[in-house]
Amino acid sequence: MTSDSEIFTTPGVRHRWTGVSARNNQDDGGVTLEIFDARFAAQPWPTLRRLRADGGVHRVRTPDGPPAWLVTRFADVRAGLFDHRLSTQPRYAGGTDYRGFVVPPPLDAAFLESEPDDHARLRRSVTAELSPRRLADWARTAPELVEACLGAVETGVQIDLVERFAVPLPAAVLGELLGLAAPERDALLRWAHSTLLPSATPPRARDTLTTMRDIVLATIDRARNTKGDNVLGRLVASSDETGSPSAYELAGMIFYLLFVWYEVLVDLVAGSALALLTHPDQVDVLRGASDTRTAVEELLRYLSPQVVSGPRFATTDLDIAGHTIGSGQTVLLCIASANHDPEIFDDPAELDLARVDNPHLGLGHGVHSCLGTALVRTITSAVLDRLFIARATATLACDAQSIQWRSGFRHRGPVALPVVLAR
Repeated sequence: MTSDSEIFTTPGVRHRWTGVSARNNQDDGGVTLEIFDARFAAQPWPTLRRLRADGGVHRVRTPDGPPAWLVTRFADVRAGLFDHRLSTQPRYAGGTDYRGFVVPPPLDAAFLESEPDDHARLRRSVTAELSPRRLADWARTAPELVEACLGAVETGVQIDLVERFAVPLPAAVLGELLGLAAPERDALLRWAHSTLLPSATPPRARDTLTTMRDIVLATIDRARNTKGDNVLGRLVASSDETGSPSAYELAGMIFYLLFVWYEVLVDLVAGSALALLTHPDQVDVLRGASDTRTAVEELLRYLSPQVVSGPRFATTDLDIAGHTIGSGQTVLLCIASANHDPEIFDDPAELDLARVDNPHLGLGHGVHSCLGTALVRTITSAVLDRLFIARATATLACDAQSIQWRSGFRHRGPVALPVVLAR
């Protein structure tokens, strides 16, 4: 989730590095770059290209104010995702660096604050539920859910694909997958509408934590009472019968399953639609492929809806690409930049749905990679199939340059996407 949701409009002029400001940082005596502005939200690639070329590791000012180290080259980002000296646990944070926002108990108990052994135990229980084997039936269910969401959208008239399709879709998926009752499904969708759609005063994710907590606890209570044979029912039963996960850990796990990847899927679905609507040649590639899996991987790389990973805190002094990171300082691993590194990808700025050599980091890597990778891939594949293969394609109803981008600097996606779906 983002720490701030801001809306930016794609600029009419090319982003220039000279527009990025820098100022002395009194904390470390160096220079702190100011890069997370409207131009970065709309078009981050020129800035990231320059950062990779100019050393690859930089002190940056986050939108919340505090600074952090931004790591931009693929090799360094991938290594950082595996480095045990970079912890996701805020207790290792020190000084005045960026810490993200504090998730209160019990929502923090599963993955954010757990020790490595507990983290591995909890992760195994979730990955078992979301494994490709468990999700095998979703090869049939996912297209049905996607088609149902599309079926609720008018054809032949202009609609906002984000509001009418991309935002409701994860709620429908989670409701079916986890076994959410109607009240919790409705509450989840209201939360998504309030945080991911335009409004006069859009709340930040941190401002909705009370709402999230209420939804999580209500979800657990209802699952405990109904004892359904679904993901929620099995997790709650295991907690009640064996004590693993504990009651606190269970709340943290449900928080993760309901909220942490919701925005990523919204941005991936909306961004994929925009990318294909503005690259009609790639629609032809998609339709000529034997399946959509290769296309999904390329869209994850090309779009990189998760711009940077969650903050990591140095547990000791360490070196990254010749830069000394002090103990307690914050490191942001820039997944988007890594996925556009020409040292790894040929023509990284080009969308190529036939790309096969594609070791992208779009959903993270290692022990802190996205737990819903199989689900995200399955749903996105179904979206491509139902939106661009099974039916005549949509038409973009505005100039692509006028598309607004929502960004809290950690995630990025179109805030609205005016289209007309073919009848």
